[in-house]
Amino acid sequence: MAAALPSESERRIPCWRCRQPNPPAFFCPNCEAIQLLPSNADYLALLGFAGRPGIETDELQRRYYDLSRRLHPDRFQTGSAEEQRASVRASALLNDAFRTLKDVESRGRWWLERAGDSLGRENNQVPPRLAAEVFEVQEKLAELRAASGSEREALQSETRGILEALSSRLGDERAAVQSTLEEWPDASAEEEPLGEARSRLKQLLSEISYLRTLERDVRRALEES
Repeated sequence: MAAALPSESERRIPCWRCRQPNPPAFFCPNCEAIQLLPSNADYLALLGFAGRPGIETDELQRRYYDLSRRLHPDRFQTGSAEEQRASVRASALLNDAFRTLKDVESRGRWWLERAGDSLGRENNQVPPRLAAEVFEVQEKLAELRAASGSEREALQSETRGILEALSSRLGDERAAVQSTLEEWPDASAEEEPLGEARSRLKQLLSEISYLRTLERDVRRALEES
């Protein structure tokens, strides 16, 4: 069973100014002071998407730009040492959060880790659903490397078609990750649907990782032929 996330009370931190304990946020809801946040704060919660991994990137970008202006260290040059330190840390945390969340693959990996799981060593193994496809592509690449003349030209054309198919497949897999995140069970759901969602996400991310490796091998073979 995956490790449980910290409870709401465990995630609360005291505001440095008013000492009111609150869930991690860029600004204290009590006194509005910019906060000194832990590096492992929940990116989604900080950006107002708590428990919603299937976010819209346009809205993410809008919130990112708004917070970037509000948190920028230049706004706190005349503030206290705590405010200046908090601003630098919060700005860095915001940038990390945006980079992680804007891409569905990195967001999926981050969310999987937040759920107490990760790809781990399985990431280096050929996913079962891709085994036959990987074997066929590697066989075709071996033929391309050994070919010459008109046969090589024909195989180059065929390999370019494989590359296009891989790019399309990656697009489909990324869309499936987005759908999985959008349909993620509520945190209060029973363990079975949550476990199924984690397994689905893990499978998709593993397949994407290996498809990217395969795509790289195909590109390299075409460049060298």
